Amino acid sequence: MTMTGRLLALALLSGLAALPGRASQAESEVRPQDGPTISESQAREIAWSAGLVHVEEITRTSDRWELAGRTVDDDEIILDIDIRDGRILD
Repeated sequence: MTMTGRLLALALLSGLAALPGRASQAESEVRPQDGPTISESQAREIAWSAGLVHVEEITRTSDRWELAGRTVDDDEIILDIDIRDGRILD
């Protein structure tokens, strides 16, 4: 194989490593493991036990429940709750 042929082959192989399929494999390793997660109603109960008396908004992301609401003193609170185990996150 000539030097030009070797360089061409190396360039083609290097290009394969940058294909989108490789990035999606890396992203899947970062995502939380599939398994049991807490439900929306469980997230609300956790928020109520943390002092919310009214939940105004609740949103699920890939790894947490995000809740916004008010306390009995009408203070606004935003809570992030881990979707796997129900921990209140900082």
